[in-house]
Amino acid sequence: MMFRRFLPAAALLMLPAMAMAADAQPAAPATQGTPNTTASLAHTPHDPAPDEVEAHIKALHDELGITKKQETLWTPFAQDMMDNAQRLHDAIEARRDKLPKMNAVENMQSYADLVAERAHDMQTLNTAFAPLYDSFSKKQRKHADTLFVQGDSEHAEKQQERAAATQGATAAPAAQ
Repeated sequence: MMFRRFLPAAALLMLPAMAMAADAQPAAPATQGTPNTTASLAHTPHDPAPDEVEAHIKALHDELGITKKQETLWTPFAQDMMDNAQRLHDAIEARRDKLPKMNAVENMQSYADLVAERAHDMQTLNTAFAPLYDSFSKKQRKHADTLFVQGDSEHAEKQQERAAATQGATAAPAAQ
C-alpha cells in the first residue's frame, strides 16, 4: 500500500521524536583511511524531497477518506505539513553546511535546536489536526488510529534495520 511507504514521512512531519533518530548522516571521517566508528553520532534527520511530501499528503488524504465537508479542516493541516517540511529542509541544510566546522558541543547544540524546532512544529501540526480528527466519523477515527500506530511500528522497524546495517558497515572495516 502506497500510504505505508510514506507513513514514515508522517513520522517526520508529525512525530518529531521519531524523526530525530531517523536516517543518521555520518560525519566526515577525521582522518583519511581510518575507519570512523563514531561517525553516526552526527545525526541529521531524513529530509524528504518535496515530491515525497506532496505524495505523502495526498496518500494521507486518500487513506483517511477526507470528505468535501472536511476539506476546510484538512487544508490548514496539509499546509502545516508542507510548511514544517520546508522548515525541516532549511534547518537540515543549514546544519549540514555548518557540520564540518562544528566542535562536539556546537554539534550537540545544533541538534538540540533542531529537535526544539521540530517539537514546536509538532505542536502547530497537532493544533491543526485535532479539529480535523474531531470531525472524523467513528470509522475514520478508528482507521486513523490504526494507521498512526502501524506507521510508528513500521518506522521503528526500519530504524532498527538501519542501525543494524550501520553497525555491520562499521564493524566490517574494523575486522579487516
